[in-house]
Amino acid sequence: MTLADDIEMVRGHVSLGRRHIAQQRERVAVLERLELPADKALELLDLFERMQDLHEVHLSRLLARAEDRKAAKMPPHIC
Repeated sequence: MTLADDIEMVRGHVSLGRRHIAQQRERVAVLERLELPADKALELLDLFERMQDLHEVHLSRLLARAEDRKAAKMPPHIC
């Protein structure tokens, strides 16, 4: 798998994670509106948010690696 493939895959994870978090926040809101127990839903939301943080850090590292590779291939600037 190439670096570009890795970046594309992790971008997908980040995007999917954002959707999961939004959906879970809505579920929590519904439970709270109905005055139903939301403890487990909140725990799951916390887990989703922690996983999202990891995905975003991973993406940042991959993008930085891609930038480093791009910079290494550029000829030196002539001033």
